[in-house]
Amino acid sequence: MKRRICSPISTVSIFRNLKSLILLSPRIFLSTLGPVQCSDSEETKFFDQFSGVIQDKNLLRKAPNGNLLVLDLIDRGAMEADARLYVELFKKCTDQGKLKEGQMVHTHFLASRFQNYVAVQNTVINMYAKCGDMELARKVFDEMTERDMVSYTMLVTGYSQCNEFKEALVLYLDMMKMGFKPNEFTFGSALKSAGGMQSDAMGRGIHGACMKSGYEDNVYVGSALVDMYARCKRMEEAKVIFDGLKSKNEVSWNALIAAYAREGEGHNAVKLFSEMKRGGFEPTHFTYSSIFAACASNGALEQGKWVHADMPNEISFLCVLNACSHAGLLDKGLYYFELMRKYKLDPDITHYVTIVDLFGRAGQLDRALTFIREMTTQPTAAVWKALLGACRMHKNMELGVYAAERVFELDPHDSGPHMLLSNIYASAGRLNDAARVRRMMNESGVKKEPACSWVEIGNVVHVFVANDDTHPQREEIRKMWEKLRDEIKKIGYVPDTSHVLWFVDQQEREERLQYHSEKLALAFALLNTSPGTPISIKKNIRVCGDCHTAFRFVSKLVDREIVLRDTNRFHHFRHGSCSCRNYW
Repeated sequence: MKRRICSPISTVSIFRNLKSLILLSPRIFLSTLGPVQCSDSEETKFFDQFSGVIQDKNLLRKAPNGNLLVLDLIDRGAMEADARLYVELFKKCTDQGKLKEGQMVHTHFLASRFQNYVAVQNTVINMYAKCGDMELARKVFDEMTERDMVSYTMLVTGYSQCNEFKEALVLYLDMMKMGFKPNEFTFGSALKSAGGMQSDAMGRGIHGACMKSGYEDNVYVGSALVDMYARCKRMEEAKVIFDGLKSKNEVSWNALIAAYAREGEGHNAVKLFSEMKRGGFEPTHFTYSSIFAACASNGALEQGKWVHADMPNEISFLCVLNACSHAGLLDKGLYYFELMRKYKLDPDITHYVTIVDLFGRAGQLDRALTFIREMTTQPTAAVWKALLGACRMHKNMELGVYAAERVFELDPHDSGPHMLLSNIYASAGRLNDAARVRRMMNESGVKKEPACSWVEIGNVVHVFVANDDTHPQREEIRKMWEKLRDEIKKIGYVPDTSHVLWFVDQQEREERLQYHSEKLALAFALLNTSPGTPISIKKNIRVCGDCHTAFRFVSKLVDREIVLRDTNRFHHFRHGSCSCRNYW
């Protein structure tokens, strides 16, 4: 089929049409044509639920057969497709980074009567490019019977964002030869590519085209020009462009500050940072990263301290509060929490959770409860989970039950709090109550995530579950752990059978405890690594108390650093102690 190239006039028309399609309905309610007439099966019943409307949030919902629900409804004749629907589906896939679903929609779109709509095809290119698959984006572009400026721009931008600079520039030149007029996004991506290749000649050529098209004063293009000249080590030109910008934004400032930092001109970077602040522009994390790099390379400690002081936002305070919590520094944590108000920063729920954790670690559970009740915002499940965890560590069963009830109300499907409450009962010897919590989980459909641990040896990941007997080295692994268990018992390890909730005798309870997934992973790692080398293990749920104790003793026995990452934190075991100070 002969390809036709759209004229600039038709390009504008098509782009405006696409814009109107997208803006027509910010929230889609897709009416169907009527109920589906099929056999009375479970699948049919599922589809019959949607014989009225489908909301925007359900656009990427899967049907029982694994296909997208919307596409199946169209195929069944229960819904009428239009170009706007495909645009919204592609946009959803792009925003959520769902490449597989995007391919489903693309396949369906190719079989529709809209398959040659340039505006919709452009959204397909954009989707593949944003999802990082430039091969598929290029395939769509090459197979288009018509192309416009937007088609080229989306592909040039995609190549630029994926650092495929040569391909971006070749396509940009092809676009210019075809007579299309680039927009600010085309120029910005082309300039980034020229800078990435440190092609001064190409950059100057694009700069000339920007001037000819009247885009030199555009803040987006101006920032890209600054960055391009800086990456081509033309700092004087970069500064001239920057000074000549009629309007600047954070990107413009960051481009030049980063350039000075890369070139080792730390004094200029800090000077420009001061000017940026005086100009009323808020530094971003890119700004601070560049300034710190510049100060470090120049050994400018005092300037680095000044910039560090200028940085104290909500995330900074959260990091400090977490550090205080892990170190058990209650007074310092409370000081920094109050300091947030001095900086006119409002604590969010994560800051409140950390303070509850601080009180809990210090064993001040009553103060933690008072703090929760006096919060200026409604406590979330995360706040009560922090208190529940503290109750488990300090064996406060009464308050633990109260905290657990609050969690169940706010997050009834999370298995973690149920397990914590079960462990609290078990630690108190109330096995009937522990079993009741387990029954309650079963009756309400709450599933405990199966525990597994994994360790990487020689670029191969080995996964273990409790009582695992599938690994090729299973016999050696069990013998190794049994040997370790016997040795650490001699230096003080006592199995904590409260973590086993079976109604069996003490000996069997201890046996069930010994083959948890992290213990098997540790034994395997010790078998397959050189003496003295650190061991790193990951677990998909919280490490149990007995395994934590066993790991402490093993680290002392074998004189190794062992890192165990569970869902709560990193545990660094060394010389018989853990970085969490036995609180997690």
